[in-house]
Amino acid sequence: MKTEIIMKKILVWIILVSFINLTGCYSHELFAPTAYKFNEKKEIKVITKDTTYNFKGYQYILVDDTLIATKGNLLLNKSLINNPSVKIPVEEMNLVEVKKVEAAQTTLVVIGVTIVAIVVIGVISLATTDWRLHL
Repeated sequence: MKTEIIMKKILVWIILVSFINLTGCYSHELFAPTAYKFNEKKEIKVITKDTTYNFKGYQYILVDDTLIATKGNLLLNKSLINNPSVKIPVEEMNLVEVKKVEAAQTTLVVIGVTIVAIVVIGVISLATTDWRLHL
């Protein structure tokens, strides 16, 4: 009875860790503004000479070499601004940082956590079995 409770607790913790890992592994890539092909679906960080702008997907558009914040909230130097009206010409941008999802790494992490969970549960099961009853 006690072994089942321990195994359930371990399983719950492993599932929680797996769900955390399902949020994904990410990396950030830096681009020169002239080299980056702007995709309004992606979350980007635009770094200018004196300011850093964080745009979520669909909060900006590129019109005639000018990036325009379109809707929602804008995070400007870690301060939240509601309904911004920001226009940034491409020539004023120093860098564009793009978050990239690493699907292969995320998959490997989830598979690894699952394998470790199975091994831990198996070892606990073997360790708590009374082998005298099976002889």
